[in-house]
Amino acid sequence: MKAAGCVARFAGSLLVACVALADGALEAGRPPEWGISAGYGIPAHLGPGDSDEHPVVVSPSVGFRLSSRLEWLTSATFERYVSPGAYFVGILPGGLRWTFLDGPWRPYAALGLGVGWTDLVDAIPEINRRFNFRIEGAAGIRRQVTATSGWTFEVRYQHTSNAGTVPPNYGLNSFAFLGGWRFR
Repeated sequence: MKAAGCVARFAGSLLVACVALADGALEAGRPPEWGISAGYGIPAHLGPGDSDEHPVVVSPSVGFRLSSRLEWLTSATFERYVSPGAYFVGILPGGLRWTFLDGPWRPYAALGLGVGWTDLVDAIPEINRRFNFRIEGAAGIRRQVTATSGWTFEVRYQHTSNAGTVPPNYGLNSFAFLGGWRFR
C-alpha cells in the first residue's frame, strides 16, 4: 500500500533527524532507564480490514539518554489477543523518545521500529505471514515519583504488516492504552 510506504519513509526520516539532533553521544554518567508497561488494545480500522482484535500488551524497555530530552529506546512486546485467540511477540530495537518538559510531569512522544512473529495469520485477513514488521508511535506522560523512577501513561498506535513482501498487505492497526513504571 502506498500509505504504508509513506509512513515508513516518514518514520525513517524522523529517526535519522532525531539521531542527528542528539549528536550521537550518550549523556555521560547517566545509567540506562528501564521500564515495564502493560495495557489493552483496541482495533483502529484504518485500512480495508475490519477485524475486531483486542490484545493484552506487556512491553519491557530500556532507554539510553542521548541528550537532555532525547532517548534511544529499545523495547519488546508480548501481546496476547483475547479476540481472536492469538499472539504477537516482537522486538523494536530502533526507537526514540522525546521528552518535552522538565519537572515532575513530563509529556513525551515516541517512535519505534522493529519485527515480530505471530499466529494471527490463521485468524484474521489483515495479517498473511508469521514474520512481520512493526511501526509504533506513542504519546504519553511520565510522573516523576523519585529522582530515579516514575509512572507512565501512554497511548500507542501500532501498525503491523509484512511491508509488502507478500500480497495482499493490508496490515493490522490498533491503539494500545498502557500504564507503566520506569526506573534507573
